[in-house]
Amino acid sequence: MHRESAAPLAPLVKTWLGLLALTGLSLLLGHVLHGQAGLQWLVAAILWLKGWLVIRHFIEANSAHPLIRRVLYAFITITPVLLLATALFGRQLARLTTL
Repeated sequence: MHRESAAPLAPLVKTWLGLLALTGLSLLLGHVLHGQAGLQWLVAAILWLKGWLVIRHFIEANSAHPLIRRVLYAFITITPVLLLATALFGRQLARLTTL
């Protein structure tokens, strides 16, 4: 591999390693804090950070059309919020969505 072609890959490799580290942290937290209060907040924060890394470095949202960028960032914001809503209000949401 030429030195010139490897240079643009360095940030992507670092991002990929960061995603692997966050995944490992998620597994560790799930094992150590299983069932503990506050675990959902940590999982939601890690989920948001991983989404942000993917959107920023792999999808390159910063160079996308503003509408696409807003949709992507809304998705990574809504997903952890809905995860927390389910964790905090799961029984009420289940009652609302049951046939």
